Amino acid sequence: MRRTDLLLSLAAVLSAGAYLTGNILPALLAAGIMGYYSTARLSFNPKVEVKREIPERGTELEPLKARLMVKNLSETGGRLRIKEESEFVFARELEVSIMPGEAKLLEQTIVPQRKGYIPLKGKVIFEDEPGFFYEEIQLDEEKLLVLPSARSIREALKVKRQVEAIAEVEKALGIGLETLDFKELREFHPGDDVRKIDWKSTSRLGELMIKEFYRETLSEIYLLINVDRKFRRELRKVKVDYLVLITAQLVEYFRRFGYRINGIAYNDGGIVKMVPNPRDGKSFIGELKLAPRRGLPPIKAASLEGESLLSRKILSLRRRVYTSGLVRAALKVEANSYVVIVDDIGLHPREILKAAGILRKGGSNAVVLYPNPVFFMGKDELDEEKLELLYRRYLERKKLMRKLIGKVKIIEVGPKDLIPKVVEKL
Repeated sequence: MRRTDLLLSLAAVLSAGAYLTGNILPALLAAGIMGYYSTARLSFNPKVEVKREIPERGTELEPLKARLMVKNLSETGGRLRIKEESEFVFARELEVSIMPGEAKLLEQTIVPQRKGYIPLKGKVIFEDEPGFFYEEIQLDEEKLLVLPSARSIREALKVKRQVEAIAEVEKALGIGLETLDFKELREFHPGDDVRKIDWKSTSRLGELMIKEFYRETLSEIYLLINVDRKFRRELRKVKVDYLVLITAQLVEYFRRFGYRINGIAYNDGGIVKMVPNPRDGKSFIGELKLAPRRGLPPIKAASLEGESLLSRKILSLRRRVYTSGLVRAALKVEANSYVVIVDDIGLHPREILKAAGILRKGGSNAVVLYPNPVFFMGKDELDEEKLELLYRRYLERKKLMRKLIGKVKIIEVGPKDLIPKVVEKL
């Protein structure tokens, strides 16, 4: 029960007692209480000015300090309680006494509980000295950029996850659905669906075995590979271009199941080479002449709106090409095919949408295998200066991916998405 409710209840009880007993003393006490209450209520006219300054950024689960300048502009003293109502941070509540006309500089500890942009919703409660009356002041909502800690990123980079990127490609394309006709038992390979593991055979043979079933069709698969210099990923442990590895992995995987593969290499200017039905991954790489390149591509994502119409026309005239390499490659794909585009959505998102539209009109199923360059930053390169920029770029790319994913299927991959046997073979 609030103090004012208790006070008013007491006055009401005294007044009733005075009426029933005919005693004037309880009535006088009740009148005194009501007079005190009225005086306190009329004198409570709070006017408090609060300004809060928060750092531009913080780190997940690490405390930071917010500075608050509070000033009591009213003629009433009291207590200030300052609390944070955002569910994404933990903040220690402050409580201080403040006299009329007094100003105080306070510090509040805030601990962000998650990464990204989080809202801060501060509230100030001013109470009079007896605690009878109070007023709430809502602070302006502010945004705080919370970065992952360098330590948490280093730990995450150490985690080895199961390779399922190629299985995701197969599922996204809807390649030849399996029938109920049993084909064979075979050894489990990275990228296979774990739901197909035959546990009886596994326990008997001492190694993972899966059940293989006949498929309805064996359709042609087109690999559209961006071989532009900007699209390169160095895998530092083996000092080889990641594009070489992921391309060979795709060829080895699909040829193992009897699919006919057609490769089309392209760059910003047009089609570089077409390779029909390569013998294996290594020969495919040789045909494309994909020499390993060191270094990392740009991590800043291009705008989905792209350049202006005038700048695109000027660029086309300079290159004497009126369509991009990716769009030209999409036009070479036969109707009703399965298409895997290996490209960075951040380099030219508009062209990826155009190519996906062309393939969709031709009845083909397409998926973009998207190596995110942010995942290729070495853990030793992460310091406080680079961390903020890297995380901002990561958020930009996630936002772009959400915009595209409703129009084209996208599978994000990193250095861990490799079949070890392909790496050893190369």
